[in-house]
This record gives sequence, structure tokens and C-alpha cells, in this order.
Amino acid sequence: MERLVIVALGPGHAEDMTLQAADMLRRASHVLLRTGRHGAAEWLRGQGIPFETLDALYGRAEDFDALNQNAAAEVLRRLSRGALCYGVPDPLTDATVAALKAGGTAFTVVAGVTQADHARARALESPLPADDRVTIVPAIEMCAHRINPSLPLLVTELNSRLLAGEVKLSLLDVYAPERRVLFAGAVIPLDTLDRQAGYGHLSYAYVPQSPLGERGRYTFGDLLDIMARLRRPGDGCPWDREQTHETLREYALEEAYELVDAIDRGDMPAVADELGDVLLQVVFHAQVAKEHGVFAIRDVTSAICHKMITRHAHIFGELACETADDVLRSWEAIKKKEKGLQSSVDSMRDLPGRLPALMRAGKVQKKARQVGFDWDDPLEALQKVAEETDEVRRELEGGRNPEDELGDLLFAAVNAARLAGVQPELALGRATDKFIRRFERMEAAIAADQKRIKDMSLPEMDAYWDLIKRSEREKP
Repeated sequence: MERLVIVALGPGHAEDMTLQAADMLRRASHVLLRTGRHGAAEWLRGQGIPFETLDALYGRAEDFDALNQNAAAEVLRRLSRGALCYGVPDPLTDATVAALKAGGTAFTVVAGVTQADHARARALESPLPADDRVTIVPAIEMCAHRINPSLPLLVTELNSRLLAGEVKLSLLDVYAPERRVLFAGAVIPLDTLDRQAGYGHLSYAYVPQSPLGERGRYTFGDLLDIMARLRRPGDGCPWDREQTHETLREYALEEAYELVDAIDRGDMPAVADELGDVLLQVVFHAQVAKEHGVFAIRDVTSAICHKMITRHAHIFGELACETADDVLRSWEAIKKKEKGLQSSVDSMRDLPGRLPALMRAGKVQKKARQVGFDWDDPLEALQKVAEETDEVRRELEGGRNPEDELGDLLFAAVNAARLAGVQPELALGRATDKFIRRFERMEAAIAADQKRIKDMSLPEMDAYWDLIKRSEREKP
């Protein structure tokens, strides 16, 4: 016999053991059970087979991670004395077996009836749907597990009410509270998982797969499935099937601006909603590209993950960055190397030409600043604004086209805003909103005086305008 043999004891009853497992236990010179709270323990006593358990470790461990590490260490200690037959309910889900494998310990496995087999059989007896493709997760790992509600889930080792509560909270991130699950042979609502009569090392919860329409929350995978369904030939959505990268282009811009608007309003529920709309655009483009054999969503996520890892060399590499400015300089240097940009002009020309003009101007100015071509103070930049204003005036007075000089004036104004720590795009947007608000109040004031704005001269309207401005400034 091998020095270490892992024997699957089954979900809990001795009758669940296979003939091979029973034969191995009879022939073993030293039998150790993960827990004596299993039907196999009573069977061993009836057969007159001596055995030991690791139950004493449960009360001494601070947490489940420590328990499993201590249990694996104890198995190794006993193995050092000679061949060992170690019995666990399910080798596939047992954390001590996983720890032994991770540590490089060699062993053979006698397979048997798994908790997944048991759960699927019980599900067949119940009103719950059953499926062969079960995801098995130990309860202590649920917080880190990414749930796929399209597949049934088996949560094992629910050995305490506290752990059942933590598992319930994790599941409620995806499933509705009333979702029916299988626990201790009974079908119960999910939100009662931590209010059952008893829990043990062999307790498990079986959560059947959940149709899209019955879920309380949705995952990124669900969004991919929905998008593929909408684009499906024949019975998909006629509008979604017709879209291309080109026809979708305008929506990407529109959704990005709506997100910025929600952020500016401080409306967090709207921010979440608009982020979903932005994410939909990403998934939509990826699905279109997949259908044409160009790329898929995995290429999108791989590209951004690779970029974030390589450009954060101070986190994932050996580079040291102490401040946020150090990080920005490192980012730019790595980006230039990746794109083969040799000069500052290369970096400027690498900026997308379709960026909003004010935003692009600010980014170009930041590139110039990286090599020292910039003012240190916004007041210095403001002098340039005055110079450009004079040049615009001279063009107008000379009857010439002022387009070039007006462009220089706007560029200088962006420079002053940037050095003052102001986003020119946002500042102009807010100024426009302020103009609309004041114009509305001016119109209302004129109407209140029983006058018509279209009959008034500009100086007359200016008088109302100045009145509105003064009233806003006088507000506390």
C-alpha cells in the first residue's frame, strides 16, 4: 500500500462508502479520520477496526485556515511514523487534502460518492432543478469565490451558524432572498440558511442554477450572455443585430458624457446606472468583434490587465515610486517605451484627434510641461491671455479673420485654467449652465414687469442681467 492513501468516506452515512473504500479501511495498518462525526466511524467500531480522528483540533484552532493547516500538519506527523489511511468525506473539497497537495505530499486517492453526487440526487427528489455541472466551494472560501448563477453551486462544510450567515451574505449578492436551496434534505429559502436547527462538518447547501429572470442581482457573465442573446441570428433583437462599430460610436460618447454629468450632480445611484451603460458599450463592441473573428471580451480584459500590470511597475515589478508624481512620470515613461515614442512631439501627436478641443489642448500642454516648457504660476499664463486678447482685437479692428488668434486665445485660457487646477472642459460646461440659469431668471423678471424680451434693446436687457448677477452674489 502507498504510504498515504486518501479514502473518500461519502457524504455522511456508512452506506455511502464504496466497496473499495471499505476494503482499504480493513487492510490499513493505521486509520485516521478527518472527523469522528461520520457514519464511517460507527462502521469502523462495528468492524473492530481501530482508528483515530482529528476532532480535538477543532476546539483549539483560532479559525478555519488555522484548523486546516494544523490538520494537514498532524497528518504529516502521523505519516512520518508509517503508512497511513486518511478518511475524509470528499477528497475533492477537503481543505486538508488541498493543503497536503500544495505542500508536495504524494498520495493516492480512493474515490467514492461525493457530496456533489449526494446533492444532485437529493435535488432530483425535490422540486429543485438538477444539473451535472456543479461548482463545489468550501464554505470558508465563499467570500473569495466568484459565483456563476448559471451553474448549480454546492457549498460544503457549513459547520456553524456564524459561517452559514457569512455564506448567506455572499450568496445574497447574486441570488434573491427567496431563492430556494437544499439544506439537510429540506428545501428552504436562502435568507433562512443561518436559521436552521443544526450545522456540522458534513452540512452543505445546494443552490440550483438560476434563470436570468429569477435573479436578484446580475454578474458580468450575465451581461455577456444577454448581449450574445440579443445579437443571435434569427431570434435576436432586430435593432441590436444591425449595429456595427461605426453605428455604435456615437453612443460611446453619449454614455461617457452622461456618466460625467451624474458625477457632477453627485447622484451616486445615477453614477452606478450610467457606469452600466458605459460597460454595455464595451460588451457590445466586443460581441460585434467576436462575431467577425477579430477579438473577444477576453482580449479586452487581457489588454487592460496587461497594461495595468506593466505600467504599475512599482506594484508588480521592482520600480520604486514614493509619490503620485513619481507614479505619473513612471507611467509616461513606460507608455512611451511601449508605443515607441521618441520625443515629446511624438507623445503629443499620439493623443486622439477626436478628443474635445479643450481637453486635447490641456493634454498637449501637460506633455510640454514634462520637459519644462511651461509657466509655474497661473498669473503668468493669464498675461498671455491678455496678449492674445489684444491680438484678437487688432484682427477685428483691421477687418481680418480672427480665427487663428481666437484659437490662440482659447489655448492660452486653457493654460491658465490648467495651472490654476481647473478642468477647462468642466469649467466651460458649468459656465454654460450658469448662463442658461441666469437667462431664464432674466426672462422671468422681464415678463414679471409685463415686457417682451424681443422688444428690448441690449442695454435694457443688460440692466436686468446685472440685477440677476447681483442677486446671486448677495445670497449667503
